[in-house]
Amino acid sequence: MKLSTFINDNIGPIVAEWETFASTLLPAARTMTPVALRDHFHDILKRIAADIETLAEPGQAANEAPIAQARCHAAAAEHGAVRHAAGFELHQVSAEFHALRDNVLRTWIAHDFAKDEQAFTQMLRFNDAVDKAMADSLARYAQEVERSRNMFLAVLGHDLRTPLSAIIMTSQYLATPGISQDRLNEAAVRLGRSAAAMSAMIKDLLEFTRSRLGKGIPVFPAPCDLGKVCASALEQIREAHPKRQFDLEVSGLMDCVADGERIGQVLWNLLNNAVQHGARNLPVDISAHGDADAITVQVRNHGPAISAESLQVIFNPMIHVGDDDDDSLMPPANLGLGLFIAREIVHAHHGEISATSSDTEGTVFTFTLPRSKK
Repeated sequence: MKLSTFINDNIGPIVAEWETFASTLLPAARTMTPVALRDHFHDILKRIAADIETLAEPGQAANEAPIAQARCHAAAAEHGAVRHAAGFELHQVSAEFHALRDNVLRTWIAHDFAKDEQAFTQMLRFNDAVDKAMADSLARYAQEVERSRNMFLAVLGHDLRTPLSAIIMTSQYLATPGISQDRLNEAAVRLGRSAAAMSAMIKDLLEFTRSRLGKGIPVFPAPCDLGKVCASALEQIREAHPKRQFDLEVSGLMDCVADGERIGQVLWNLLNNAVQHGARNLPVDISAHGDADAITVQVRNHGPAISAESLQVIFNPMIHVGDDDDDSLMPPANLGLGLFIAREIVHAHHGEISATSSDTEGTVFTFTLPRSKK
C-alpha cells in the first residue's frame, strides 16, 4: 500500500493517536478540549499525503514548490501559532511532529508494506514533508514568541510609566512652599498608591520568572480563615476602586490550611480583572462556600462575554482578552500575568481554577481549595 494512500485511509486513527499524545503535554493540555488538541492535525496530514505525491525534488527552487506543499505550510504555520497561544512549549510542538512521524511509519510498516523502491521513495518524501511542516510550525511559533515579548515589554513600559510619572509629579509638588497639611496628606496617599502599583508589577514579574524557571510560586500553608481572607481582599480592592460596588457572600466552613497571603493575592488578581472588564454600573460579586471536602470561591463580573477560544488560554501568561481587535503593541493596561499567577498559586495548593462566560451570567472565575492534599 502506498504511504499516501495509507494516510488517507487511516487519517481518523492517526489523528486520534496524535490527540492522545498531545493530551500528555502538560500543563497546557490540561484545560484543552479534544477539538482544541486536534487543532490542524487533519489538514496537516491530508496535505502531507498530497505533498508526498507531488513533492519537488531536492534542490528545486522554493517558488516552484507545488500547491500541496504551500497548503501544508499554511496549516503547519497556523498550528504553531495556535499552540503558542495555548501555552505549549517549543519542545512540545516539536515532540508532536516526532510522534506523528513515529506513529505513521510504525503503523504503515505493520500493514501491507511493500519493500520496494517506490516505498523507500515515499518514506523519504514523507520524512521530508514532516520536517518541512515542523519547521513551518516552529518558525511561526518563534514569531509569536517575539510578538508576545514585544507586546509584553511595551505594556510593561507603559504601565510602569504611569505610577512613576505620578511619583515624580507628586515629589515636585511637595517641594512647593506653603502646602497645607491636607494637601500633604493627599500627596502622601498618591505616593503610596503609585509605589504600591509599581511594587505589585515588579512582584508579578519576579513570580512569573520563578515559575518559568520551573521553581513554581512558593506557598506556606497554615491554619487560616478564608472568610477573613476574602473580607481583607475586598477591603483592599474597595480602597483602590472606591466608586465600584462589591458584594460578598460567605457561607459554610471557612477554616482551612492554606497560605492566606497567597490566596489574598489570587483574590486581588481576580477582583482587579473583574473591575477592568466588568460593567461599571453593576457590582462585582464574590461568594465563598465551604463544605466538608473543599472551599469554593467565585468572582463574577457582568461585563461582555469572553469567547470560548479566549477562555481556553485566559490563564496563560501575557494573554490580553478584550473586545479590541487592534494588533498594536498597546493592549489594555495590564501585564497579562495576574490570572497566570492566580492559577499557579491555586495549583500550588492542589486546587483547581476555571472560568466561564456568557451574556446572561457574566464572567465567573471559580477556584476550589481542597481541605487535604490530593
